[in-house]
Amino acid sequence: MNLKDYFPEVREGAFPLTDPEWISIEDGGRYWHFPKTDLSEKEALLLTLGRSALSDASRSVSLWERYLIRRQGNQPEVLERYQFLYLNHQEPLSDDLIAFLTSLLPEVSAVLPMSQTRTAFLLGQADAVELLSLLRPILPTIESDFGLALTIFVGNTWSQLVGAALRDIFEAENQLFSAYLTQKSSGRLLTFSEVMLWSLVVGEGASVLSQTIGQFLQSNAEMASLVRTLWQEQGNLVQTAQRLYIHRNSLQYKIEKFAHQTGLHVKTLDHLAVAYLVMLKGS
Repeated sequence: MNLKDYFPEVREGAFPLTDPEWISIEDGGRYWHFPKTDLSEKEALLLTLGRSALSDASRSVSLWERYLIRRQGNQPEVLERYQFLYLNHQEPLSDDLIAFLTSLLPEVSAVLPMSQTRTAFLLGQADAVELLSLLRPILPTIESDFGLALTIFVGNTWSQLVGAALRDIFEAENQLFSAYLTQKSSGRLLTFSEVMLWSLVVGEGASVLSQTIGQFLQSNAEMASLVRTLWQEQGNLVQTAQRLYIHRNSLQYKIEKFAHQTGLHVKTLDHLAVAYLVMLKGS
């Protein structure tokens, strides 16, 4: 008899789960996840009492996990830029898949096991466009080789976040991803701009994200004018430069600066639409 004979619903994974509906037990570096709904009160109590007390310092991602998921302690490290990649999966990710993704993705600062079916990666210095170009062709191969269907949400690239702002952004993007999957549930590789546009149109779950971008636009009249004019000129750079009485090279510099500060590449129409709608809602 093995463990699954006694607990048919038990799942195996690489990390303990923080989901309160599951009990995670370490076994030789792996974790068995027991759903509380399938346990008797006595079984749940015995498993809880027998659970090994894991030190937060025992895993390389523990400090980020404590800060972002458990809302404990201070931010472990200050990065120039932050981007979260959220994965929805039917089964816990295997060690091999986590190792593969960690080697594939640029500058992985932390792997964040959020629940049995949700894992996030914190990336530094990632370019959203390059990340999409990397993931789009290889996603079917990953799913085939590892036998696991994935839905991936590429979060925005953020900078200049202080205090608890990074944690708030992390939670807001995760909630937005969940809301999108619940109400729309289309696509396997989702971009921040498409999910954010959906949110702005239906008014669902993006207040923190809108506020963060909106506060930047409200405090920077020059960039707000650029977004407004670029929208009015339907993304035409030549006409926008003429309207703003600046050289096209200067316009290009301002657009790149805006992308670095907000993560939005307004030369792309969906990014421009996000910036413009956020500005309208804040006016």
